[in-house]
Amino acid sequence: MPVCSFCKKGYEFPKGTTVVLKSGDVRYYCSSKCRKNSEMGRLTKKVKWIKKSDVVKAERAKYAVAKGK
Repeated sequence: MPVCSFCKKGYEFPKGTTVVLKSGDVRYYCSSKCRKNSEMGRLTKKVKWIKKSDVVKAERAKYAVAKGK
């Protein structure tokens, strides 16, 4: 299962885009949104939609731990 080079989200293999650079580096993107933001030079720390998904993941993990006890 590849992981997106921009948002660090895992996705299934047939979906997404694989980009091979001239230097031989391979970049995996889960969507065109991630690919375009990466090509524009945006940083993942400053993009609001990635920050929101990180907050949601943290809340879900906290809820799962509380529910398990």
